[in-house]
Amino acid sequence: MVVKTKIQNIVLSVTYEDTEFNLKKLARSLDGAVYDPKSFPGVVYKSEHPRASFLIFSSGKMNCVGARSLNDAKQAIRKLTGKLRKAHIKVKTEPKVKVQNIVASVDFGRKFDLEHIARSFENVEYEPEVFPGLVFRLDDPKAVLLLFVSGKGVCAGVKSMRDVKRAAQKVNRIINRIPSRR
Repeated sequence: MVVKTKIQNIVLSVTYEDTEFNLKKLARSLDGAVYDPKSFPGVVYKSEHPRASFLIFSSGKMNCVGARSLNDAKQAIRKLTGKLRKAHIKVKTEPKVKVQNIVASVDFGRKFDLEHIARSFENVEYEPEVFPGLVFRLDDPKAVLLLFVSGKGVCAGVKSMRDVKRAAQKVNRIINRIPSRR
C-alpha cells in the first residue's frame, strides 16, 4: 500500500548577513506588520501570497513559518526582501535560508491497533489517557511520527521532503513486520 504524505508547515531560519534592522522603521514600512516590544522582541509580519508568517529580529535574523512548500517559503522570503529594499531598509546580501523543520501529514491507508504497536516496540510512547496518538521516534532519518487509530499521522522533525517520505515508509515497513495478534 502506498503511504501518502503532504507538507502542512515548513519552518525556516532566514539570516541577512551583516544587517541590523530598525524594528520601528521596519514595522512602519510593512503593511500589516505588528511591533510591540513590551510583548515580543521582534516584528510579526504575515505574507498572503504565498502564505507565510515571519518573526523579524533586529539582528537581521528571521523565522519563516506556515508555508506549505519550500518553493512558497522561498517566494515569500524573496517578496519580503523586495519590500524591505523598496522601503529603503538596507539589506546588503541575499538572505541565507535554512530549513529547520518540516511538518507533514501522513496517510497509511489503513487503521492501526496502537496498543499492539506500543507493546511491540521500545522506541514508542503511548498513553491514551494523556494523548490519543502513539509517538514513534526514528533515528534514521531523525524524525517523530504521531500515529492515530485512523491510520493517519503527523511527521515532524525532518528537514527535507525526502526524509518525510523515508520516515513514513520506514514506519510502514516496521509496523507491517509485527506478528498479528492471536
